[in-house]
Order: sequence, then C-alpha cells, then structure tokens
Amino acid sequence: MMITKNSDERRKTVRLKGHKEAILIQPNGMHHIRDISLGGLSFRCPRDVTFSGQWPIEIIIAGSLLCVIGVSVRLVREQVDIVAGSVSTPSKEVGVEYLALDDNNRPLLARLLSYLQQTTTS
Repeated sequence: MMITKNSDERRKTVRLKGHKEAILIQPNGMHHIRDISLGGLSFRCPRDVTFSGQWPIEIIIAGSLLCVIGVSVRLVREQVDIVAGSVSTPSKEVGVEYLALDDNNRPLLARLLSYLQQTTTS
C-alpha cells in the first residue's frame, strides 16, 4: 500500500492505496476498496450497477475486528472502462465521499486507516 497525494487533485486528504483485506459492503454487494482516506474511498464494480443520491456503506478489514458501519456516502466520480476483455466483466471505478462521520465512526475510520498503513509497512 502506498500513500499518495497529488497537488493537482481536488482531494484534501491523503489516501491509502488499496489493500486486499479492505472490503466495502453496500446494498448492491461487496467490493474491494481501491483507495481510502478520511474523506472518501474508491472501488471497482460491474458497469451496470447504479447508485442513488446517497446510500449507507460499511467498511471492514477481513480477519480483524475493525469496521466502520452505517456511513452515508454520495457519488463523486464514476469512470467506465472503455475496453472490456472478452473474459472479464465490464466494470467501472466509483469514487464516493462520506457525507457524515459521527463521533463513533470518525475515530474508528482513523484507526482502520492506521491499521492498513501499519500492516503494509511492517
């Protein structure tokens, strides 16, 4: 996992690159998180998945007790793959921002991010 920060980007927070144990659970399924920060996250899903104005998510780390539950997000980016292989399912990358982190979820998310950073640098 790498920490990336690009001054040309609109992001205001440092994000961590994907980690195979970081999983997003939302009403239309489970997805591996591609990158995550204190402001939002991105993931890949099938191209035909649609999203409402806002929806609840859970973030879990497989094999640990770390989780963030009941966070509302909204769509900020949706990038459909132009070319899909004949074997792979057509997909898209989706970026969401957290709409509200309550007093319980904010420290849990910070601990989750710290855990992800430590497990890849140890």
